Amino acid sequence: MLSALPPGDEASSRTNWLAVCVLILAAVAAAFQIGKAPAALPVIRNELGLSLDEGVWIISIFNLLGITFGMIAGAMGDRLGHRRLIVVGFLAMATASFAGAAADGFAVLLLSRVLEGFGFIVVASVAPPMFLAVSAPRDHRLIFGLYSGYWPAGVAIMILVTPVILDSIGWRGLWSVNGVLALAVLALVLVVTRPRATRAVRPDPPPFAEALRTFLHIGPMTLALTFGAYSAIHVTVVALLPTFYTEAGALGLGSASALVALVTAVNIFGNIIAGFALQRGVSRLFLVVLAFVLIAGSALLMYDDGLSFPVRLGAAIFLSFIAGLVPASLFASTPVVAPSPGLVGATTGLMMQGSQLGQLVGPVAMAWVVTSTGSWNFAPVTLVLAAIIGIALMFALRRIEARNSAAA
Repeated sequence: MLSALPPGDEASSRTNWLAVCVLILAAVAAAFQIGKAPAALPVIRNELGLSLDEGVWIISIFNLLGITFGMIAGAMGDRLGHRRLIVVGFLAMATASFAGAAADGFAVLLLSRVLEGFGFIVVASVAPPMFLAVSAPRDHRLIFGLYSGYWPAGVAIMILVTPVILDSIGWRGLWSVNGVLALAVLALVLVVTRPRATRAVRPDPPPFAEALRTFLHIGPMTLALTFGAYSAIHVTVVALLPTFYTEAGALGLGSASALVALVTAVNIFGNIIAGFALQRGVSRLFLVVLAFVLIAGSALLMYDDGLSFPVRLGAAIFLSFIAGLVPASLFASTPVVAPSPGLVGATTGLMMQGSQLGQLVGPVAMAWVVTSTGSWNFAPVTLVLAAIIGIALMFALRRIEARNSAAA
């Protein structure tokens, strides 16, 4: 049993669904910190007098933190205890939100976003091993499928509610509301994951140096790169869709933003369906390869200016939906490819680093292609290439798993 939560003897035979739901809610609340900034950025820039470059840093600092700190956060959870570290993560997000609400310039706001990013990475990295401690093995695949929709859920909710909150209490009020929500969710997490009176015997946590060497293992690294290929696709589509639609003259900015929320949200249903499919024994390899193949086909349709707008919009929605099969399958792979049961957190953190790398590289690559060619017709090249890389990596991951199973 992992060191995250010291459950009683019955923890391995039945699932604490209340704890599972609260931990999923915790990850969604953490993702709020990502989704709140883009929609509020024009108002923040106007009030604080920020340049465009400074405004971009307010958003992209999350990617930089994820790339550099993901595995360290997971390793800290494996060593210090996942429950203890998730408390630190939420306190960091709450403190940062309140500090950001009081910011009077770029420096303070950026520092608050750094602290928020730290909290987000911690929560996203330590939640998966906490699931293992509060659930029966037979439910793990379903739970990871449900959990993997936390990012699109949190971002989509923020995209939808941020304009309403901005109109009523402004961006500082939005930041304060997120601080209060972080404390409220933390209280729920503490209640539903409190250690029980009877504690199971558990192994000592792995040395911190051993956890940090997780990136030297080919299985976790391949898993991280596969997740990076997925993130490069999905985040690029979500991030650049408003620009694509407005430049193509198909929609105004307001309508485009609403459709982006829809495109983001449908990804959740793909995650849920993958969770149920995995629970029924469908192969992770099949789900991931199928998703990447259909993603490539959808990408070709959504940027084809010879097609009608409804068809292209339908392709974008389908791409986001079918892409949801990937993260659910990869999160379910973390206990399989982790070097040891005590390093699931470090493996998850490394996967988060791959995700953040994809989120950083994907939009930049597509923007470069569109700028260089002067047309959106070549935009799907980057998405198709990422899908091909994802397929190759998933086959490699399956071979690694088979080799590890044979060795065991």
